[in-house]
Amino acid sequence: MALGVAFGQELRVPMLRLLGWVGIAVVVVVIAVNAAFMLISPRAWFRLPEWFPGRGSMTEHKYGSGWGAVETRIAGGMMLAAILWILYDALLRPR
Repeated sequence: MALGVAFGQELRVPMLRLLGWVGIAVVVVVIAVNAAFMLISPRAWFRLPEWFPGRGSMTEHKYGSGWGAVETRIAGGMMLAAILWILYDALLRPR
């Protein structure tokens, strides 16, 4: 029985680390998709399904066209820039 407990403890830390990385990847993908839609077409971004998070209190009437669409595009560009900056710093920057 002691062998089973020790084996379970050995797997626990790598499994939690894997689940943490999967969770981070899902969050980054959702933010990147939201940001890309915001940057390319604010109106299309407002037509994403309700279960796809990211809209908050923003409405298509106010932020779907005109100056509101420009603000939405700026926000999307800033989000994509932040993601790319973090990825560059973590993966490609020389140490």
